[in-house]
Amino acid sequence: MNSRLESFLLGKSLNLSLRYLGYSVILMALFFGQLYLVGNSGMGNSFLGVTVSAIILAGIHTYHNDGILVSIAIAVIVISGSALYSVISLNNPQPDYGLLTGVGGAMLYGVPIGIVSSTVAFALRRFGPSQSGVVSEEK
Repeated sequence: MNSRLESFLLGKSLNLSLRYLGYSVILMALFFGQLYLVGNSGMGNSFLGVTVSAIILAGIHTYHNDGILVSIAIAVIVISGSALYSVISLNNPQPDYGLLTGVGGAMLYGVPIGIVSSTVAFALRRFGPSQSGVVSEEK
């Protein structure tokens, strides 16, 4: 695979990509635990927090490291915490209704969120003003 294409899809630094994937797993566990403790009463506000966290984390990863596919995976992982809680909170789950619904729901919301946030972050970094550490003096 071409190195520019690999950098665009997976990120410039594999270690940084793995670090952000680790952050997303931690956020998934935190949101799942929060919903488990609060229950269905806080589901609406919690899902908004999950969505905003997925947008921010995927955008930060793309801004610093490129990696569109990794940013999409980050958004899906973060959102899967609340989606999997909604599956286990069902009263009478059916055998074919369980885990696939949670993963499918996470992908349904996570993929568009990851695509949009990574595209916006990539465009901001690419076309925004450069943030160079050197201050130029004009006389």
